[in-house]
Amino acid sequence: MVKVLGLIFVLFLLTLASFIYVLFHERRTLWSGMTFTATLMMLMIWILVLLTDITDLYYKQNQWVLNIFIFGLLAILLSIALFIFIIIVMFVYNGIKIIFKEGNHWTNYLSLGFGIFLIFFIFGYPNIVGRIYINDWVTYIYAFIILSTLYILYIMVMYIFTAWVNLINRRHPHLNYVVVLGAGLINGDQVSPLLANRIKRGVEIMKKNPGSKIILSGGQGKNELIPEAAAMATYAKQTLGISDKEMILEKKSRTTNENIKFSHQLMPADAKFCLVTNSYHVYRALVLAKKQGLKCIGYGAKTKWYFTLNAFIREFIAYIVITKRLQITMVSLIGLLCLIAAIFDNIINNLH
Repeated sequence: MVKVLGLIFVLFLLTLASFIYVLFHERRTLWSGMTFTATLMMLMIWILVLLTDITDLYYKQNQWVLNIFIFGLLAILLSIALFIFIIIVMFVYNGIKIIFKEGNHWTNYLSLGFGIFLIFFIFGYPNIVGRIYINDWVTYIYAFIILSTLYILYIMVMYIFTAWVNLINRRHPHLNYVVVLGAGLINGDQVSPLLANRIKRGVEIMKKNPGSKIILSGGQGKNELIPEAAAMATYAKQTLGISDKEMILEKKSRTTNENIKFSHQLMPADAKFCLVTNSYHVYRALVLAKKQGLKCIGYGAKTKWYFTLNAFIREFIAYIVITKRLQITMVSLIGLLCLIAAIFDNIINNLH
């Protein structure tokens, strides 16, 4: 048992070293989330094996040690079940609330839809498939759907952890520019509360980096009377007391990708800069910057809590679209493995 404990502890150190390496080398990839969760898992396994060893050594003389171990294991299983239940309730409740608060738009149904999907996937789908079972091929089709769904859910969890890691900026170089990404205007020329929070956060970061300038990025969209950058500048001057000399306006962009591209063109190539947007949007913005070959960090602005989950689903879907080649490749690989398994199973059954 001592050798097993030592091996698991070595694996824990290796995963921890991998996480630290990714964190300082390039944390804008899902390897951040993967190495982080792997580190936590190895630590939990090490603790579990250690407790098992202790229980095995002492439970004969001290029955309470075994009771504590069993109670702890049951508590962990109950916590997992409770966590899943809370997640489902949060998505469903949040989905209903955002529809009432934000209106009847298809994007406002994402949170509710995901909550219903989780209920169906966990409780309904296995029973339905079990009833319509026809032959072995259906079994492998079912396996393909299950494995593909689990893969996407796994990527989602890794996305959450990676997004969280990229919101923490303990150590960073002095910033020369703070880029605030635009969002839609209300009444054609007024910043929304969501956009106002981005600007406030951007100004806050600019003041923490003396000599830096703030780039307000956003072009003129449909039903907008002026470019978003112009409305952002008016808000920054009138509400936050920012002078024209401290601001640079980028008025051409229509997408997040263009926000980053056009804003970077307004600064020296070697400038140190950050992106400021809402917390749920930071990681996707950083991924787009990475695809452009730009090094930067991101900061999140406050967002209404009921809006966050729905927006997160939308951002995750956008991330899947950005990395569609990788995701299609992985799902195709799962399909190929299921097909090979089905063919071999069919051959073996025919031989018998």
